[in-house]
Amino acid sequence: MKNQTRLAVLAALTLWMSHFVLGQATFSVVKVPGASANSYVAINDNGQVLLNTATTISNQISLWSRTGGSQSVALVGSNNGGAAINNSGQVAGASGPNSSGNLEAFLWRAAAGSQWLGTLGSGFSVATGLNNAGAVVGQSYTSSYVQHAFLWTQTGSMQDLTPALVSIGGSTAMGINASNQIAGYFFPSVAENTLGFLWTQAGGLQSFGSSGTLAYAINDPGTVVGQSTFANGFKHAFSWTQAGGMNDLGTLGGPESAALGISNRGWIVGTSLTSSGTGLLHGFLWTPAGGMQDLATVAGLSSNHQPYWVQVNNFGVIAMTSNLGGYLLIPKMSATFTSSANPSVKGQPVTFTATLTSIAGPPPDGETVRFTFKGILLGTGTLKGGVASITTPAMTVGSGTVFAVYSGDANYLSTKYNALVQVVNP
Repeated sequence: MKNQTRLAVLAALTLWMSHFVLGQATFSVVKVPGASANSYVAINDNGQVLLNTATTISNQISLWSRTGGSQSVALVGSNNGGAAINNSGQVAGASGPNSSGNLEAFLWRAAAGSQWLGTLGSGFSVATGLNNAGAVVGQSYTSSYVQHAFLWTQTGSMQDLTPALVSIGGSTAMGINASNQIAGYFFPSVAENTLGFLWTQAGGLQSFGSSGTLAYAINDPGTVVGQSTFANGFKHAFSWTQAGGMNDLGTLGGPESAALGISNRGWIVGTSLTSSGTGLLHGFLWTPAGGMQDLATVAGLSSNHQPYWVQVNNFGVIAMTSNLGGYLLIPKMSATFTSSANPSVKGQPVTFTATLTSIAGPPPDGETVRFTFKGILLGTGTLKGGVASITTPAMTVGSGTVFAVYSGDANYLSTKYNALVQVVNP
């Protein structure tokens, strides 16, 4: 039964750049400990990564971040699967609450533990999406064992989003945004293939896409991404909006691709076949400015990485699982430095300015850059719009390298730069 329910979880969860040179590695790669190969992964804006770990006897969930380490998501049973994490660190997924063998959707909070969300009448439900307000979406079987999409809120409990649907394939809600717009897919009555849907409380269910469309995620502006069949007959990653309709995102040269996640800035991540003809998937990043790029190129990953699930947060940090485990792809900060007087003379005030940026833009305002000269701290500048500066007269005679250290944060790595060589004359 454990294997059967685990497969059910997996089935439910499945169902800029102009200043960077193309081909240059613009991401740093950080190994994520504890992630099983070919498992689901999610990341929030605080750099917390949701991990699923499988052993021969159990499937468990944990959280990990570079700054906070690991934290177990304590649940009963041994067949637990996480699907989504929000910015408060809440986790949604599915687990077995009792000995029946049925999975039930849950919402977990660090302080309160897990809350079981119930079902639509059958004793089986799976959560697949979560927003920052704690609203959860997913799928559940009804009392007549038809799979229906649901929305759960703390005040409204579980709501059936497709109550009139009687098709055997049913429906699944995959993502929910801050406005409670919900994206997913369903089988229309007597149809053998899916359509994508957007659901709102005011407008109900709106279908879109060609036969076979799967919608996987939605961002706060309302853009939906997933996979759909286009005119050439192949399944490609897409983005869709109510105003603009379907947009074919293309591939990395091969016949098929799928978009799995989208950030509020419109960055889209997923998987694609390449032109190599090997039949092996590569991860991709699609941006409005740069189009579709191979993660193997922009992050310097080897072709041995075969991605399974890919997600991106609103700071441009990408979380992925592959056949080799879990990884974070973190935008690299590049920097330029200037000195107001070089050479200068002893006692002369000198202003040093650092300008930092990345493929995701500058670091957040309020973070810091420390400047040193000959091992002496000259001062600490506070970043605003990616720019930090200090003014100091405390420099000894001679020449030496000014070093600058960007502090980093939960998303971006701390970085030490050889800023420039400063000459101080007597």
